[in-house]
Amino acid sequence: MPASLQAKALVESLLKISTVRINNVASTTDKLQKIIQDGRRNFHFISDFDMTMSRHWVRNKKTDALERNSSSHGIPARSNIMSAEYKKETDRLYNTYYPIEIDRTMSYEEKVPFMMKWWQEAHESIVKQKLSKHDLQAMAEQVNIEFRAGLDRVLANCRDSQVPFLVFSAGIGNIIEELLKQANLLYDNMHIVSNMMMFDNDGICIDFKEPLIHVFNKSEFQLETTPYFKQIEQRKNVILMGDSLGDLQMSQGVSHDLCLNIGFLNHDIKALEPAYANAFDIVIQGDANMDPVIEILSYLE
Repeated sequence: MPASLQAKALVESLLKISTVRINNVASTTDKLQKIIQDGRRNFHFISDFDMTMSRHWVRNKKTDALERNSSSHGIPARSNIMSAEYKKETDRLYNTYYPIEIDRTMSYEEKVPFMMKWWQEAHESIVKQKLSKHDLQAMAEQVNIEFRAGLDRVLANCRDSQVPFLVFSAGIGNIIEELLKQANLLYDNMHIVSNMMMFDNDGICIDFKEPLIHVFNKSEFQLETTPYFKQIEQRKNVILMGDSLGDLQMSQGVSHDLCLNIGFLNHDIKALEPAYANAFDIVIQGDANMDPVIEILSYLE
């Protein structure tokens, strides 16, 4: 079957999934046609981690009420390893800066200085705790983080077909790595770009490496400077996955011919749907599973 007909059939199949929204059917069909036509050897994934590879909402084990899943930055405060002072400071930072992050009356440019300050203060607070690599392992074991249903199939598919998969996160890279390892979801075809800790000779965290990555500056990181670049240099098609509009910047650090943008709209659906539908080629609503991504992969050879 010609790639054009396969792409048309794929879009029709995706639209039958109740959680999927495609605003520009023609443009999305054209992108999928090229991805199908060029095949697996010519594309790679770039994915956010928190609330994209992981779920946004989880059930509280005691109350069964819905609550927000832990982020990689949030895991230390939920563990019993950190001091009470650290947890108090984390709450203060969240209550100060998160309202700014989600403020719809502010532009990205206005938010950036506040996000920089939030991340810097959060990292300074972590460094003061003098964490060891063992502490990070224990945190990942202690805190219940739930991955998005179907993520294991997406990652296994990419592993088996040698499709490079970049995890690009404004979170804490060392914790993300530990979480993926413990879930048996970290493979040789994967690479993590995130805020990475620096350790002294005794294995104690003493700082974070530059550059600092926050939710609104992902476009500034140049993948060409990483060893991972050799894996993707000849792959000119990108499938990008994220849960915020800022994640759309992730593909700007690498040259490509085409980027299919998949957005996970996890909350405030009525308010945010217009912006997400305009920005992303495919929107997956309601903190739903990875079935649409698995459907796309099933069409690629």
